[in-house]
Amino acid sequence: MISSGGISVTHTARTLSFLLLAAAGSSLTAQAADYRLTPGRWEITEGMSLSSNATPSQTRSICIQHNETRVTENWFVDLAKPSQSCNSVITSASANSVEFDLVCPSSNGDISGPVDVSVSSGSFSISSDLALQLGGHPLPMHRQLNARNVGQCY
Repeated sequence: MISSGGISVTHTARTLSFLLLAAAGSSLTAQAADYRLTPGRWEITEGMSLSSNATPSQTRSICIQHNETRVTENWFVDLAKPSQSCNSVITSASANSVEFDLVCPSSNGDISGPVDVSVSSGSFSISSDLALQLGGHPLPMHRQLNARNVGQCY
């Protein structure tokens, strides 16, 4: 053991190792975010446009119970996926937003692109700017999902 001014080098190295591990652990948890949604009935409206043609919007309701109000970014990712075969990589997460890239394999060509999520306790929106690759030519698609708390569950 080497000593310098009453502090051992071994002790200093252990302290630095511990601090580096603690910093690495806190940076890993900082990327994972929890979001709190208001409990109750939520109305979700979803629409899509392919090039310049829009499909009619569809509206559905879900009920978020008091014990289900804390969700992670993966909850929003699952809502944004057109199918379960899609893969995603979260690129950014903060207190009120999530950004990720989505890739969905398809027999007609892969669908891929960025997805942005904006979150508050009483509403959220998911905006996807995707492209269907048809023989090397991208066909742009925009998918929009808007949700808002509309009151109590029935």
